[in-house]
Amino acid sequence: MKVAIFGGSFNPVHRGHISVAKEVIKIGYQKILFIPVSIPPHKALTRGASNADRIVMLKLALRNFSWAELWDGEIQRGGPSYSIDTVRELRKNGMIGARAAIIIGDDLASSFSSWKNVSKLIGEVDVILARRGGEAEFRYPCFRLSNTPVPHSSSEIRQRIENGLGIGRLVPLSVARYIRRNRLYGPAET
Repeated sequence: MKVAIFGGSFNPVHRGHISVAKEVIKIGYQKILFIPVSIPPHKALTRGASNADRIVMLKLALRNFSWAELWDGEIQRGGPSYSIDTVRELRKNGMIGARAAIIIGDDLASSFSSWKNVSKLIGEVDVILARRGGEAEFRYPCFRLSNTPVPHSSSEIRQRIENGLGIGRLVPLSVARYIRRNRLYGPAET
C-alpha cells in the first residue's frame, strides 16, 4: 500500500489540508497518515487549542475519508517532532512500507535543508511538494503536486477568529462547530 505522511500543527485543520490530501490520493496513494506535531522544531505552536483539541478537530475533519488515518505518535512521544524519527518509528511499527512519501508545502521548501538528518530523510522517503501559492526553489528530488493553492492558512484562520470574523468555508463545518463550542482561538485574555 502506498502511504503518504502529512505532518503539521493542524492548528486548526482546514480545507487546504484536506484538498492537498485528496490530490495525493489522485496520484496513486491509498492512505494519508495525518500526524499532528508535538513541538514543531522550526516554529512556535500557537496558543488556542490543546493537543487534545487538535486531535479531535482532525478526527472530525477526516471521519468521512476512508483513506485518511490519524496517528498521534508524535504527541504521545512528546518533545520536538522530527520527520526522520517519525518515519523510522512508523516503519518499525509496520505502518509504512519501504517507500512512503512525506507531503510538505512549498512554503517549507527554503528551510527544508535545515531539517534533522535531511539527507537520510530523502533517502528513506519520497517528497511530495504541495503548492501553497508560489514557485519555491527546492533542490531535492520531489514530486511537485499540481494542486490548486488554497489562499488561507491556519494562522489566518486563528486571526480571523480572534478578530471576531467568520471562518465560513475555510474549515470543515464540524471543525467550525467544535471551535465555536469550545471557544478556541478567541480574543487574548487581558
